Amino acid sequence: MDITPGKPIRTYAEDGTWRDWSTDELVGAKLNYIPGWKCGAGVDSLYIDMDGYVWTASCRVGGKLGNVFEDFTVPTDWINCTRNTCSCGADLFVPKTQKIEFRPLLRRGQGLPTELEKRNDLLTEFVALERTHASNQKQVYWEIGRRCNYDCSYCWPWIHNNTDRHKTLEELMKATHNVEQHFTKGEAVNFIISGGEPTVNKDFLDWLRYLNACGHHISLHSNGSRLPDYYREIIHYGDLNLSVHFEFYNRTKFVKVVEAVAHEKATRGGEHLEVKIMMAPHNREEALSLEEELKALPYFMERCTWAVVPIRGSLENKNITTGLGQGSEVMEGYTKEDYILFGDRK
Repeated sequence: MDITPGKPIRTYAEDGTWRDWSTDELVGAKLNYIPGWKCGAGVDSLYIDMDGYVWTASCRVGGKLGNVFEDFTVPTDWINCTRNTCSCGADLFVPKTQKIEFRPLLRRGQGLPTELEKRNDLLTEFVALERTHASNQKQVYWEIGRRCNYDCSYCWPWIHNNTDRHKTLEELMKATHNVEQHFTKGEAVNFIISGGEPTVNKDFLDWLRYLNACGHHISLHSNGSRLPDYYREIIHYGDLNLSVHFEFYNRTKFVKVVEAVAHEKATRGGEHLEVKIMMAPHNREEALSLEEELKALPYFMERCTWAVVPIRGSLENKNITTGLGQGSEVMEGYTKEDYILFGDRK
């Protein structure tokens, strides 16, 4: 297949052989240690944090570029990675190579066809990587706010609260215009939108409609707590990634949301749906039970992907006061049987 469902990262060896990975597979195999590599952060991708500050990527390499609600500048060439690991899923999506001369290996970013005969699912040594989806588009990873209706024990305190002011539709539209003026410059872009929980903003759906009308693609990360009709509409604007957080989710409601979106995709079309089951060490049985219930839904196995995802860091995350560089390792307490479950389950 040209794209492997649930595995959005493609790595290349020097001879052009390739393999697709999920983010958690790559990190779990400790193959995300790539210091000194060349990275397209700032040229192919931007990161906008919850306060609107613009960076090349969430790793902050290259420094602050400005504020999306005011003004910012972007680099004109790939940067040198100065970090030991690339742990964030959004940062791993940014194209990167061990040496600049390996950039021609990145075929998807050039719009070139995949060399199917060079696929090697045992590949573990590579010199280049890129994302497989919307890979010829620039991407903007945007955490539009900290507000969230959940308060998970493993979620770091600097990325969620229930007090921050929501951005207005006018503010979000102005910021979008700034992104188009300084970064995309007439091209369609893939907006990867996260939070907090972005859907708690009452203007969020109107903003998505605006982005869609501008021709942009959307990849939304949500906890799935809105009503089914809300997500039925969103699946026509781009990819939908729903995460299960056992401490707060309503199982019956969540299953109804997934069932509605899968049915929408099967009957009227739509983009990709992936469900991420966030499994803490003590949640194994509940995770497996939910997985079986989802698999029994009409169209789910044919139209969607899902993954069991380990929690990074520890359950004492509320005591951590700084975010940079934390959470690159999974929390302690998982068994060997748990590790077999992690990653794409389809």
